[in-house]
Amino acid sequence: MQSSRKRLTKEELHRDEFTAALFRLVGYAEKNYPKILAGLGVVVVVGLIGYFIQDSSNRRTQAALDAIGDVEVALMQGNTSSAITRAQAIARDYPGEKIAGRALVTLANIYFDQGRYEEATSHYRQFLDVIDDPADPQGYGAWAGIASAMEAQNNLLGAAGQYTAYADKHGQTTFAPLSLLEAARCYQSADDPDRARETYLRVWADYRTAPAAREAETQLAILGHLLN
Repeated sequence: MQSSRKRLTKEELHRDEFTAALFRLVGYAEKNYPKILAGLGVVVVVGLIGYFIQDSSNRRTQAALDAIGDVEVALMQGNTSSAITRAQAIARDYPGEKIAGRALVTLANIYFDQGRYEEATSHYRQFLDVIDDPADPQGYGAWAGIASAMEAQNNLLGAAGQYTAYADKHGQTTFAPLSLLEAARCYQSADDPDRARETYLRVWADYRTAPAAREAETQLAILGHLLN
């Protein structure tokens, strides 16, 4: 006859082992309190407790990495629904952690590819709310993702504004001139050559030594604005 007892997962077993070990250490400390105070035993006990806490943290980190790996495998296999479910679970189970941010970006990219632009934008924004530095490559990718979603919905002026807002807020990053080039391109697509010209001039003036300045100069010439 098969037992009706639920089989514990690896994570639950690890958690039970950690809890049991911790209680054994605390129990020993309480039982031998006078002896511990008389010597250095308290240091040993605290050190052991710290070790178990660290070990538990490492297992949690490994579990998170395994989970995001499962998402990537599901995507490579073309199982998008499974990837979405797994990524949603990571974002829910690891709030505020870097692995959750990675899951949010993955979800946003999946939704974007599916043409679910509002959901993609929502997840890009959630990612920007939790990362430490919105000016890093992933941060710029999320900003650009929001702009691209606007552009895909034919909101060209909104996309241009999104790109410009990035440069206004993170003007010292290497992505700022690139973001302005994208903004100018969107203005051109929206048949607003004056704002496109103004934005290209900003790139040329503010980022003269960046490769983007040469592209800006080329586009300005196309618009009939020759630089001295």
